[in-house]
Amino acid sequence: MMTSEPERAHPLEGMRILVADDEFLIATMIEETFRDAGAEIVSAATLAQALQATEASGLSAAVLDVRLGRQTTEAVADVLASRNIPFVFCSGQALPETIRSKHPAARLLTKPVRLAAFVGAILAALEDGATAG
Repeated sequence: MMTSEPERAHPLEGMRILVADDEFLIATMIEETFRDAGAEIVSAATLAQALQATEASGLSAAVLDVRLGRQTTEAVADVLASRNIPFVFCSGQALPETIRSKHPAARLLTKPVRLAAFVGAILAALEDGATAG
């Protein structure tokens, strides 16, 4: 089956993606990349905002910076996993062992990341989620 041109141009059409990153410029670039791919964005720069965003209806997937300020996004990942919402971590360092042990299948994009890699990682995480049940 051939993929139509609009599907390739907007592979995240109809998706709602949480972007949790406390570095404004990085968050803005990631968000713009997802918007260009057709997604609606929910933004969070703090742990409290990210946890609140997990309550957003229709959340399709998330990109989580491992650290928001001095706190990790472990609690956010836990909530997303409990709701079967796929997520990808992004960090300039390795995942803390507590997060790795709780979420061993989670993808980690190591900064600096090519922006196109975010779309591919989210599509792969969505595919994994669709086949995990």
